[in-house]
Amino acid sequence: MPLDIVYSIIVVSCENLNLTVRCLESLRATLPFEGTEILMVDNGSHDGTRGYLKEMAERDTRIRVMPRVNNDGWCVAANQGLAAARGRYLVLLNNDVMVSEGWLGGLRACMDQAPDVVGSLGPVGLAGPLSNSVGGLQAVEGPNHPDAATLNAHAAEFRRQNERRWERAWFLSGFCLMFARACYEDIGGLDERFSPGGFDDNDLVLRAEEAGWSCVVAGDVYVHHEGGATFRRTHPEMRFGLRNRARFSEKWREARSGRRKLVAAYRIKDARDTIEESLNATARFADHIVVLDDGSTDGTGDMVRNHPAVTRYVFQDLPFDERRDRNKILEMAGELNPDWVISIDADEVFEMNRDRAQRLMHLNNPHIKVLGFHWYTFWEPEHTWFRADGIFGSMCGYRMYRWHPHQRIVDGTEEGLHCGNIPQFSEGARHYTDIRVRHLGYDREDLRRAKYDFYRRMDKNPRAELVGNTTYDHLISPTIMLRRYQKRHGLALCMITKNEDERLEAFLDEWQPFVDEICLVDTGSTDDTLEIARHFTDKIERFSMRGLQLDEARNRANAMADMPWILSMDPDETIDRGQLPLLHRLLDNPEPHAYSFEVANHQKDDPPVHTLAVRLFRNQPEIHYSRPVHETVEQSLYRIPDVQILPSGIQIQHFGFLKSDQQVQSKIEAYYQTNKQYRETFPEDPLPWFNEALHFLNEGDVRKAGAFFEQALALDPQFLSPYAQLAYIHQERALILWENLLKHAPPTHPIREQANQTLHGLMAMTPPRPVVGEARGRETTNQAQTGPIGRGASKPDPGEQSP
Repeated sequence: MPLDIVYSIIVVSCENLNLTVRCLESLRATLPFEGTEILMVDNGSHDGTRGYLKEMAERDTRIRVMPRVNNDGWCVAANQGLAAARGRYLVLLNNDVMVSEGWLGGLRACMDQAPDVVGSLGPVGLAGPLSNSVGGLQAVEGPNHPDAATLNAHAAEFRRQNERRWERAWFLSGFCLMFARACYEDIGGLDERFSPGGFDDNDLVLRAEEAGWSCVVAGDVYVHHEGGATFRRTHPEMRFGLRNRARFSEKWREARSGRRKLVAAYRIKDARDTIEESLNATARFADHIVVLDDGSTDGTGDMVRNHPAVTRYVFQDLPFDERRDRNKILEMAGELNPDWVISIDADEVFEMNRDRAQRLMHLNNPHIKVLGFHWYTFWEPEHTWFRADGIFGSMCGYRMYRWHPHQRIVDGTEEGLHCGNIPQFSEGARHYTDIRVRHLGYDREDLRRAKYDFYRRMDKNPRAELVGNTTYDHLISPTIMLRRYQKRHGLALCMITKNEDERLEAFLDEWQPFVDEICLVDTGSTDDTLEIARHFTDKIERFSMRGLQLDEARNRANAMADMPWILSMDPDETIDRGQLPLLHRLLDNPEPHAYSFEVANHQKDDPPVHTLAVRLFRNQPEIHYSRPVHETVEQSLYRIPDVQILPSGIQIQHFGFLKSDQQVQSKIEAYYQTNKQYRETFPEDPLPWFNEALHFLNEGDVRKAGAFFEQALALDPQFLSPYAQLAYIHQERALILWENLLKHAPPTHPIREQANQTLHGLMAMTPPRPVVGEARGRETTNQAQTGPIGRGASKPDPGEQSP
């Protein structure tokens, strides 16, 4: 390989000549003339691209054209370019990218220098920039359709503001991706099973990490990306590569098949009161236990050496340095060639068994590489009451992680305090379980005082982000709240499905680590829904509904659950991963029967419509769903004496209305017919009247909607939602009246000032009402009569309830 080639830029093109021209011109303007080659791999273009590339190669000796007869997809063409590349740094680049001045040097600086800037990085094998049209950590706002001058100015300012803001990545998009040659020679190029494209970059990053290479986002480099232009044009049937998710998951399931090895790593000192209970619990799920004793003098060492589950015990007596010791025990664990490592302290008891540990090491999503747990710190020796306030009441953290070479712990204070128990991982690689850790080391006042004195002595400059405060007073505070520890604990995810293969796997990937069981009832899928579900759970039931019987379907799912709490979610809904610790703590309260959630129903053209729904409730026979559509558990809950339903403080994002108008309309009609039949059978129930009113409102029949809202209120004056809907209807009518008044009032009439003020006030309080389904694309008679329809729920969410 000639040593004078430093950079090889591989651009794959297929049609879209205008984009290729723009991309190549930006490359020619920003790349050094010496030591650079541009490999243009063309996938069978017929729009003049071939002729243009040939002409440019004659003008610019840096350009090499590699024409392909057939379009075999991005992966095949990219590999051809990589194989022919001669540089020390290789860059894959989409032809719908415009690069900016300094972009290449910025990526190289990140690749070469990030290990010295970002803690615990090994050698960097892959690096990528930020852009306007990309997902994850690489997404940032930028100018739309910029010319070269605008892009360069924006990128230069961006670089100045974010210099050396480099970050470890769990995923890098292949639209602009730099390889270190050594990394490429180690792991190879793209896996061609993913051609024409999609999840090939996910796979590449995972292979690099498995081989010990770090992947980094160059947060000070900005390029412009049109975003999937070629892919949409050449392979529209691939739905932007999502069909490759199944291939990706299958590959990595096979790669991680078989039993996984888990090594537990302990750092201990003078822990004779708790170490045996901790080791006994750990022996139930870990394959090996390694222990570093930092100078015990109370007999702890003999207890550990003689414990049958301990594989290796090392004693040392050195000055205090927690970070040094954590890295030592990490090395001890790595010598056993583990798949995963879990870091445990001597006063901790993890409530996990071997089956759950193995399931966590075989998660369907291979990007999840570190798992979090929840601490319950007992405040008395009987271990019945735990501290439920402040820092202790929300204590959670990451302790179990996928082992890779080059991992190091670098955080903490200068004295080595509060360094954390595990190496650093990117945010996207982290996920919480719902597993509890019984924390025994604070169960006596003398222990708490000793810890307080130790930390005050050792930590010269306490930092709130590491400690929770700057005084350690939480260790000895007399103002505390205790809560009884619930012996029975666990969460079941219960759901119903029908033809959900587009979104089910991503949905279950999010919940698999956190819940204890998944219970699924399928009501007639004809796609790959059931095949996907079987990779996550064996609690699956098929149910052939007579028409729509959604309440029965959900009750069947609930009946399969063994856990004491049930969470009801649908595949088109999400909860932010950062809210999972809060969700977990809801299960601690012994008093409530259920929790309500705010549901943000996202719309195509308007802001989300917000409703309330009970989604978390105790697994008790008296709590069950009712009504065949718009089914809820609220009716059953209100029959329980002294029922407690508390707000969860958690928002659910619902994306069901973003489906095609035809899909939404089909669902609306089916729901309408079933709801109507139910209303006619049970006319005393206010909720079907309300739901039918919403249907009329969506169809533009405002008068009929108003009458049905009125009937719902007549049946239940405490039902709040109809009041809001009627208020909006009256506001919309008032808007029309004030507008008509202004049309007819003479210019000098004194009423005009009041009319204008009222009109503007009403407009501010009455945003447009979203409509869904086929109603989005047509004018209705009532719209012509009443003007723009104001805000209101267009299709009732299952959470709409009658208190």
